Amino acid sequence: MKLSGLQRKKLLEALNDAFPDKASLEQMLAFELDKNLDTIAGGNSLQDIVFNLIKIAEAQGWVEDLVYAARRLNSGNPLLIVIAEELFPMKSPETPSVPSLNIHPEQSTQQQKILILAAIPDRLRLDKEIREIEEAIKRAVKRDLFEIKVKTAVRPQDIRHAIAEEQPSVVHFCGHGLEDGSLVLEDDGGNNKPVAPSSLASLFKLHADYVKCVLLNACYSEKPAVAISQYIDYAIGMNNPIQDSAAIEFAKGFYDGLGYKIVNNQDLFQRAFDEGMVAIEMENLSQGSIPVLKKR
Repeated sequence: MKLSGLQRKKLLEALNDAFPDKASLEQMLAFELDKNLDTIAGGNSLQDIVFNLIKIAEAQGWVEDLVYAARRLNSGNPLLIVIAEELFPMKSPETPSVPSLNIHPEQSTQQQKILILAAIPDRLRLDKEIREIEEAIKRAVKRDLFEIKVKTAVRPQDIRHAIAEEQPSVVHFCGHGLEDGSLVLEDDGGNNKPVAPSSLASLFKLHADYVKCVLLNACYSEKPAVAISQYIDYAIGMNNPIQDSAAIEFAKGFYDGLGYKIVNNQDLFQRAFDEGMVAIEMENLSQGSIPVLKKR
């Protein structure tokens, strides 16, 4: 959510009042949100640290989680009560907090950023895949909660920079995959540059705080999906070569499912994965067993 200047000021004052030293603030984040304060926000004073913490929470979409985590550890603080009721008047303070990009129904109320990384477009219909993803989001029930960023002809450094800068909740790779599980990117000269599953896992380990799903829409991408799932909640890969048409149908179904309303405590990304599988089946394509979902 987007805070006004006055709301940021009130939240800063409330957190400073409720957690008057860095140690208590660190404990709140660690115990309630499983986050490390030192890796999120720094500053020369507690007020600077709290100000930077609010900025990060706002940018990454977990202000609500921050407010209710603080209330659970200091439920009687009057400033926290006031700002919580102002920002989230319909939510009970007893509602369990879920880190903003964990995969639970609460996630459906927070904006999701989808980063699409396209590499080596030769002979692959990546432009069509990207267009179909965008169309699926546009027709989604919760379309206003999604933002799409696209990077094409990506090199290893492009992927590193894009994920760090965009901090997406979903990373979608479309391109070539090799039998050993390497994904094919480009080097500075535009030539093929294979990147091993272990390297991809090391990359996503650095971004596990906000990346919650990685979709590798490339042939033989099950191995990197398995490696990435050590650190990321959900990773989707392909256990065999997959036809362009099947890859596109799966992507369409997945993002359709990601945008549907979630009921009965459904698992959001499992629901989206299942929708992608059904999309392949209903088009009478014979590759419905190729996409695989790996969970941390």
